[in-house]
Amino acid sequence: MLTIKDLSKTYDNGVKALDNVNLEIPKGMFGLLGPNGAGKSSLMRTIATLQDADSGSIEFNGIDVLNDPQALRQRLGYLPQDFGVYPRISAYELLDHLAILKGLKNSAERKEAVEGLLAQTNLYQHRKNAVSGFSGGMRQRFGIAQALLGDPDLLIVDEPTAGLDPEERNRFHNLLVGLGEEKAIILSTHIVDDVSELCPNMAVLAAGKIVLQGNPIELTNNLNGQIWRKAISQSEVEAVEQEFNVISKRLFAGQTIVHVIADSAPFGFEQAPANLEDVYFSTLNQYRQTSSETTDVNKVA
Repeated sequence: MLTIKDLSKTYDNGVKALDNVNLEIPKGMFGLLGPNGAGKSSLMRTIATLQDADSGSIEFNGIDVLNDPQALRQRLGYLPQDFGVYPRISAYELLDHLAILKGLKNSAERKEAVEGLLAQTNLYQHRKNAVSGFSGGMRQRFGIAQALLGDPDLLIVDEPTAGLDPEERNRFHNLLVGLGEEKAIILSTHIVDDVSELCPNMAVLAAGKIVLQGNPIELTNNLNGQIWRKAISQSEVEAVEQEFNVISKRLFAGQTIVHVIADSAPFGFEQAPANLEDVYFSTLNQYRQTSSETTDVNKVA
């Protein structure tokens, strides 16, 4: 169990990246959703001991992470958002080098671990090729291989499927699902479908704050009967947004499909089954409205 209490972080430029974050993350897949700039990478970097927090605590299976970062590093696997590689070095050589850095000194054990991880991530047949020439999906799978060196108990993956084609994304999902039964895995992303398909537990982060957490199915069920949709022209969008509580809009076959949240059917709208995207957008919409109202009150005061 990973327990985060009252975690805050403000950078030197005054940006408050984390604002009193509280989370409990059990074994299995845990999705952390949030828009760009919400503080997801800041939270991942803090958990991974790559930066200090200003206040709060992080505990993982008895380890005080902020006071004993080295103890966590021995049990941590981390795939950052931008995973750089050395040019002109093969996948096998690079993973072997990273294994040495991770503390795998015995050559026979290291060889077994490296070959096993390349096979597990379906890269063994490409082991002699340079990682710098891999496709995006292959590079992400290699990133997972290096993160699994040493058989960590906690795995952090930050925006792992951004830019992947559908086939590589599905392959990456299957890889994560196979790992999720044995480890605590934090999946940080802004792609709602990743969390919907993989994670039994999730949280939404906005402006450095946790604004929602729970089971995706239960959170979605809570919105059933409140989501309504309508196909409109682009010229109607502004008027609809002024009249109704629009939580999302998307283009389909040249028309704009708007989703609104309401207790009863607005005129001309049909009921839509709620999904996790509706949960996500309605949560962000409500948070932004509340923050705007608070700001307005403070200005008046």
